[in-house]
Amino acid sequence: MDLSPELKAIPLFKNLSLKDLKFLNQILKERTYEKGGILFEQSEACENIIIVKSGRIKIFRLSSSGQEQILEVLHPGDTCACNPGKAEWACSSWAQALSDCTVWTLSRKHYVDMVKNNSQLAHTLSDLFAKRLCKFCALIEQVSLETPQRRLVKFLLDIFDSQESNGEQNLSFKVPFTHEEIAQRLGLVRETVSRQLSHLKKLKLIQMDRNTITICDRKALQNILS
Repeated sequence: MDLSPELKAIPLFKNLSLKDLKFLNQILKERTYEKGGILFEQSEACENIIIVKSGRIKIFRLSSSGQEQILEVLHPGDTCACNPGKAEWACSSWAQALSDCTVWTLSRKHYVDMVKNNSQLAHTLSDLFAKRLCKFCALIEQVSLETPQRRLVKFLLDIFDSQESNGEQNLSFKVPFTHEEIAQRLGLVRETVSRQLSHLKKLKLIQMDRNTITICDRKALQNILS
């Protein structure tokens, strides 16, 4: 069986040998979900590790009042892989498809065995965990800011800086989230996000064209956070 080109490109598996990749090619199962479909629920037994082949998936938690807080959004190549230390584990969050999507699933048992027996995979997993921790720290900083405007400005500048660090110097950047998704990530309501974006545009600090935002005055935006 030929290896899937997408499988070779998954960051979690980038350092695996051809033998290991061929083994994965045999045991991974492919599933599809429609937009809005629930992949797993908080507190249920974690039976599979999910790797995104196509589409987008949000990982979120619900407060006691039912308010949703997005923790991260998974794109093609991303994984929900978490603690490999135990064969049995309970999910700490929910996962829902933001679009029609296709995922690979790797059984919890195979995942734990592979991490235990493959130092390359364990090392790669440590790097992914470190990057995820940095993202969660940034999220905590965003939601801890006291005003909606400051939360939103920090969110936009973080996206801009992450794209700039990838070698892009353009002041325009795409925001891969709807207003509703931004609100759920920042602990706000959609109407507040839309209102704050319009206010920033009115102040001529940004320009908007659908899901593309252009930074017009980076210094003024930074001053909002001061």
